[in-house]
Amino acid sequence: MSEKTNGYRWVVLIIACFALFSPSYAQYQLPPLAPQIIADLGLTPSQFTGIFSAPMIPAIFLSLVAGLLADKFGIKLTIGIGLVISAVGAFLRIGSGTYQFLFFSMLVTGFGTAFLNTNGPKIIGSWFPPDKVGGMMGIFLAASTLAMTAGMGTTAMLPGLRTAYIIAAVLTILGAVLWLLLMKKPPETETAQGAAQTIPISACLKVVLKSRTVWFVGICLMGIMASVVIISSFLPTILGGRGIDPVAAGIYGSAVTIGNLLGCIFAPVLAGRLGLNKPFLYLFTIISVVGAAFGWQAPQGALLAICLCITGIAMGGLMPLLMSIPVQLPEIGPLYAGTAGGVACTLQLIGAVVIPTYIAGPIAGANMNMFFIVGGACMIMVFLFTLGLPELGKKRKV
Repeated sequence: MSEKTNGYRWVVLIIACFALFSPSYAQYQLPPLAPQIIADLGLTPSQFTGIFSAPMIPAIFLSLVAGLLADKFGIKLTIGIGLVISAVGAFLRIGSGTYQFLFFSMLVTGFGTAFLNTNGPKIIGSWFPPDKVGGMMGIFLAASTLAMTAGMGTTAMLPGLRTAYIIAAVLTILGAVLWLLLMKKPPETETAQGAAQTIPISACLKVVLKSRTVWFVGICLMGIMASVVIISSFLPTILGGRGIDPVAAGIYGSAVTIGNLLGCIFAPVLAGRLGLNKPFLYLFTIISVVGAAFGWQAPQGALLAICLCITGIAMGGLMPLLMSIPVQLPEIGPLYAGTAGGVACTLQLIGAVVIPTYIAGPIAGANMNMFFIVGGACMIMVFLFTLGLPELGKKRKV
């Protein structure tokens, strides 16, 4: 990679982070606006929940398709299409005046996030050397967590719904424009991309689906996402049951989010310095088992905030370490990373939707404590599957 290209990879990373930030920010504007949206549109709580989760729907059904298309036609075109669709959704949301229209616009806004999350490892793996992939994936994933923090922390300060929607639309449109104008592909991937365009999609699937490691990574992401959704959905409720007021419960919830952000950024850096990934996978998974199941029971005050923050760090740190694995596999690499990311992200989103609703819900019933026990059990599953993952750190035994 030439010195000029070597420098441009940082531009690529910044563009990718901003493109991921903007539609995620649009989604996480909604929780602070919930009372006004529910009142203005006459929604039920379940309808509002449906609107908020609508951007996740494209990822459930299109992650694998997005990965296959990126491997076949390149990341610029494939992700560019997703970002343009997101920009259209964010623009349409400005004029949404009914439940149906708002649901549709939010669903459309999720295309860019789905396409970027699926192909994030392919973008990073194409521009950065293998020893930098984990750290750069951490920065990339942190953009989404930062969007969550910004959306939930600043939207209430804006004058109203329309202003919030306009700001999100401008950012989302800008992300799509920057991607289309400035995104390039590194010279050494041009030959590989040309080869990829001659490979049938069935061949891409064959290579990826027979990789045990890709399946293990996807199952691990499934368990983590299920536990994350359980915690984020029910933490305010279970803390309220302890007599903690809603404002304080919100502050405790932000401790988890801040922990996620710190974990995304610093876990790959620490793993890179040690030269080994698996010790951190084991440590973070064990912490997550205990934190997900019992962290909420810590005494109120600083200790509760610290326990929740540590849980967030552990869960956030697992994500970039796991998502960077497929692109570093010799049989996958940047060439098939999109398809591998599609398989992994599909399993991840299945965990987010299916396990909390159709497994944890029937098991726990009205017992909030049991919900968190199930969240911890999901992390036990993650630990078991991390045992079968390869060590890809620079100090691994060859």
